Amino acid sequence: MDVLAARTELVRRYLAAFGPATRADIADWSGLRVADFAPALEELEPLRRFEDENGRELLDLPRAPLPSADTPAPVRFLPKWDNTLLAHADRRRVLPEELRKTVIAKNGDVTQTFLVDGVVAGSWSSDKKGKVTTVPFAPLPRAARREVEDEAARLESWLR
Repeated sequence: MDVLAARTELVRRYLAAFGPATRADIADWSGLRVADFAPALEELEPLRRFEDENGRELLDLPRAPLPSADTPAPVRFLPKWDNTLLAHADRRRVLPEELRKTVIAKNGDVTQTFLVDGVVAGSWSSDKKGKVTTVPFAPLPRAARREVEDEAARLESWLR
């Protein structure tokens, strides 16, 4: 496979997993400079283009699913070093800045977290028997607590 084909596939797979995303997101995740994969973006045209709340261009694959902005995201438990937390240059989409140092240590270690409505809301751990313990970073609304408990129970059944 030639370099352009390989980079085009890399960018296509990144956008399939994490799009819509900025060029900076792709660069941060891949370790490539934007100039290194710019020709790959041209190969993928036509891409869908959006603008985020800060005026940055977001790129996505033409037929990638895109839920409406009011679609609630289900509770999700993320393992250590999950790419959901690491795949963007600006992680504030899923990780509030005030929690960054709690979740990502100076040595790069990433805590196991859970998301509520697509945003980090706490951490979780499991013992040798598969019992899951959750620690919210702030009080959760009753409905969210119930969703976290339900998802923890599903994770426990999988771990056992």
